[in-house]
Amino acid sequence: MKTTSDQQGSKWGHTKKKFVGRASEIKQSMHVAKEMALNSVTSKFLFVSAPSGTGKSSLMVQATETVRAMVKKMKKRVIVTRYISNEGDSRIPFSLFRSIFKDLLRQIKHDDEGSMASSKGSRPSSRRGSAGPVDFEIDKEWDSLSLQSNSTKSSIMSTDATRFRFICEELNAPPEFAEVVGKRLLGLKSTAAPSTASKPPDLNKIVNFIADAFIRCTKNANLVLLALDDVHWMDEMSWKVVQAIFERSENVLTFCGSRPPSTNHLAVDEKFWSELHGAYKEEGRYMEINLGLFSEIDAQEMIAYHLDISVDKIDGSFLRNVFTSSGGMPHYLSYVLETIKRNDLTVKLDTGLIGLKSSESTESKLGFKSVNDLLLYRLDALDSSVRTTLHLAAVLGTEFDLLDAALTYEEMFDVIDSDRFQSAMELCAHFDVAEKEGILEQVLSSTEHDQDEFGDPADEEGRKSHPLYSDNRRYRFTHDSWKTSILSVMLDGRKEEMHEQIATVLEREIVEETESKDDLELQIHVFKHWNLSGNFTKAAELALMIGGQLMILGLNSQAILLYDDVLNALEQISPFDSAKKLGGIRSSIIDTFDTNHLELLIKVYISKGKACCNMGVGEGARDAYQSALDILDYAPCASDKEFDRSISFPIFSGLFVVLKMGIIDKEESCSFEKDICKRFVEQARLNNDPVHYGRALAMQGETLARLGNFEEALETLEVIKTIYDIDTQHVAICKAYGSDRVGQAFAHSVNWNQALGRTDAALETCMYIIEEIVPKSDPRNVHNTMCLLYSVIIAMKDHELALEVRDVVLRRVLAPFEEHFGSGGGTPTKELWGPILMLLDLQGNSGKEVKRIDEYLEWVLEEKNMVIKPAILESAFGAFGVTPTAILGEICFNLARRRECGEYKDTLYSMSVDFMEKAVSNSEQIPFANMYAKRKLREIKDLHN
Repeated sequence: MKTTSDQQGSKWGHTKKKFVGRASEIKQSMHVAKEMALNSVTSKFLFVSAPSGTGKSSLMVQATETVRAMVKKMKKRVIVTRYISNEGDSRIPFSLFRSIFKDLLRQIKHDDEGSMASSKGSRPSSRRGSAGPVDFEIDKEWDSLSLQSNSTKSSIMSTDATRFRFICEELNAPPEFAEVVGKRLLGLKSTAAPSTASKPPDLNKIVNFIADAFIRCTKNANLVLLALDDVHWMDEMSWKVVQAIFERSENVLTFCGSRPPSTNHLAVDEKFWSELHGAYKEEGRYMEINLGLFSEIDAQEMIAYHLDISVDKIDGSFLRNVFTSSGGMPHYLSYVLETIKRNDLTVKLDTGLIGLKSSESTESKLGFKSVNDLLLYRLDALDSSVRTTLHLAAVLGTEFDLLDAALTYEEMFDVIDSDRFQSAMELCAHFDVAEKEGILEQVLSSTEHDQDEFGDPADEEGRKSHPLYSDNRRYRFTHDSWKTSILSVMLDGRKEEMHEQIATVLEREIVEETESKDDLELQIHVFKHWNLSGNFTKAAELALMIGGQLMILGLNSQAILLYDDVLNALEQISPFDSAKKLGGIRSSIIDTFDTNHLELLIKVYISKGKACCNMGVGEGARDAYQSALDILDYAPCASDKEFDRSISFPIFSGLFVVLKMGIIDKEESCSFEKDICKRFVEQARLNNDPVHYGRALAMQGETLARLGNFEEALETLEVIKTIYDIDTQHVAICKAYGSDRVGQAFAHSVNWNQALGRTDAALETCMYIIEEIVPKSDPRNVHNTMCLLYSVIIAMKDHELALEVRDVVLRRVLAPFEEHFGSGGGTPTKELWGPILMLLDLQGNSGKEVKRIDEYLEWVLEEKNMVIKPAILESAFGAFGVTPTAILGEICFNLARRRECGEYKDTLYSMSVDFMEKAVSNSEQIPFANMYAKRKLREIKDLHN
């Protein structure tokens, strides 16, 4: 049995002494790297696109090591960090950097050990060495370089908590970064006290921090090669960091390998992808390599190398047969040649050439119809016990821990404690056979047995007591085709059984190890196996728990992926059943649900709808909420007495939010809105819960106002006043609906009163909100506070109370936000605060000196500032009073009227008209906002004329 210290390969794979073909592609990567190592001032991006089996991964391994060897020979410093994404990585936020961050921290050890011990300052960059570079002639020397498969064990085995905290301090990261980023997102172990912040850092801040840390840790190198394979499986947040590194670094060559993006979706930002193929390509910063099939000449060279014969000794029919069997795919060609060599299928013909021995099959001299048949033949030749172990490996995934396999193996065969060592040795022997056969390869474990400097001593229970704990390692299938072939011959029931056993083992680890409880990666792995086991209850419960955590972190798109995994698993049951579908799920499946299953399913749809709303994806939110409602209306068990119908309330509320986003056509929305309001109010009244009944009435009031029935809307407020008690209901309402949607009815009533010309009533309500509702609301829920104050701001501004309400915003919004979240925190309305305060300052000091007038003018004239971000705020806050675009128009108008801005007067007037006309157009379905924008547009035009 091999130990970790014996292995020379890394997660990246092994280089080949003789690499056949792809010479031009390797030379291209070398030319780019050489130029950057000598005089790079901007980073570059090299993208390799290739179908499975064309040798993409082999090319990347070979090119990466060739570049490393070349730059070292040039006497330049090179840092190479490598990662292969797995099929589950798209669900794991920052999956790429969980793996390579320890490699980055290793650079501090080499570059800054002294500065860490003495001070927080970083020493000046020294990546431009004083000694002159050694020239390297690529075309002459590239094939003579000494290559090796470097291990990254030294970085894996080092401790990292101290160095990570050093980076946090040096980059002035907020205190919560060490907890949220280091532990939860990057998986770095530490028992440092968790952050007391009630909300995690803003995602953009996290992306920038990780990118800055990468650049900081690699600043002293002449060339940094960020080599990433199978990026079609890489998650969205990792892509964002890769983008930030590319855009901001000077010495990084990003070397990506992927299956063709046309058939394999990349989670990369569409704008960035477009810029890579546009401006960056024109600047020479983006290059692409598209790998095709091998030619017969390449195949001939490969045959000669594998069989150790000269090219001119290969029989023509032999060449054509082998080439045809492999389809010209380099990886499959290697399988064919390996099989020929293992089974001694060659013979010297009468002509003196080397050919194939005869075979009983008339279809192929090799006796195989396809490469898949060839792989299955290889698998069938193995001992049954080895095949069983490979079945387990395939179900575990493309890459897995030996310890996870051993613990599951014990679960499968009910191994008792006294037999654990023997069982472990048998399993390792099976993996040794699989390695020898070229099916599996060892990679370095990211969970090596080494005690963190802040960690507790090893327990004597659970995983740490296992015979293989100190010898744990990771295995990976040498190619996805092996795993696919193994899974193709397994019965679905057997696969589901193994997934359940794996999930049980991994779940036990979370319970036993404190450090694992907050590890998102492990939680998502457990979820994946429960979901694939067919256990809907366990999968849905985990998806809701993990998805909720991801949504708190702002990772809504990755939460949606988990929810979709649960729903897709249900959709794939009984694929040939002709029963009607509700939300993609066959009615025959829903017929079998009990109340617990139905409640979980509805919660998954509701959570997906909320995540879509958070992202501004109205169509997705509409489909999710509507699917939940359709299923609830159909499900037989929904009529059971024990079923809690209150689960429908978030559906109605969610559909109402979707309506305000303008997703449903105006003509259709009126009747639809009335219908869901009616149903919501009736169900909530019968439920006799003031929390939900109050929300239903508030929604009814907003609906009536959207239809222009402001008087009737105010009548609903009178009913709300009889049941709303902020002291006892505020927390429950926020928990159910995200913010106090009942208290916000008072804010909406400010607009309703103004629309009816009742100024005194509107201002009276403003003071009630400021003095009674806001002080009793949770100060940490800044989004709720802004929803309560938005209509108040507009009303008081228009009645000569701009400075007074500006002070309220500073005290009740900005100050609590700074106290609880710091400057690095995030909330949906944060981008509106600056423009609102600016407008209130300008209007409150009309005719007086404005100290920041020059700053305001400069801000307005910067085009990028005059865009509402995120765009969803336009409709969302338009429903609370006026569209944010109208606020931008008013800022321009106020500046245009000031003497200090006389040089830009015409430009500012023109901008104010443009923005207000846009506000009119954007508020066609929001009566008060539309009335307001039209009135302001008339005022602007009248005063300008």
